[in-house]
Amino acid sequence: MRTRIALLVVLITGSLPAGIAMAEQPMAVDAPITDEAGVLGADARAAERAVAELRREAGIALSAVFVPSFDGATDDADWAELTAMRSELGAEEVLLAVATDEAAYEWWIGDESTLQPDAVETLVDEDVEPAVVEGDWSGAVVALADGLQSTDVVDPAMPSWSGARTAVVVVVLTGVLTALYLVSRRGSPAVRESDATPAQPS
Repeated sequence: MRTRIALLVVLITGSLPAGIAMAEQPMAVDAPITDEAGVLGADARAAERAVAELRREAGIALSAVFVPSFDGATDDADWAELTAMRSELGAEEVLLAVATDEAAYEWWIGDESTLQPDAVETLVDEDVEPAVVEGDWSGAVVALADGLQSTDVVDPAMPSWSGARTAVVVVVLTGVLTALYLVSRRGSPAVRESDATPAQPS
């Protein structure tokens, strides 16, 4: 698990009145996009398409959740980590959590993920954080989904898989099994006897 938080300068300087943001408890998410903050609107479609493409092409399930503010009473535990635990996310899943009123974010990947945490952190710092700071919520999801399709973020020491590779393997295995079946039939006694029996004259 790795976490990174970005804050707007206006919040760092304390110019936002305390208590203006409604804190949200970590939750169990059951959809790729959860917009509790109500900020995506029509832009949700672009985020959903990017998440679906990532899962189809790379076999990685990305969930993004938007809330007004992260709950401060979590005993220093990460909001994203607690949400991932409550959602029972697996090793090949990624969670991006964004607190829109604070322009803050956290991210989580499983300890046994095939992704390299350092590479994911770089991706988030360079591509996701600018979108969060600018309030481009859908853009943050798209940037993360696009970046996770790169082989640069996959740990070379861990096996990786994808839907496309699965399809290729299925086709190859089907061909091999078909060939083996035909060879076994030609070598069976019944087939050999049928081939050796001469045709009867009419």
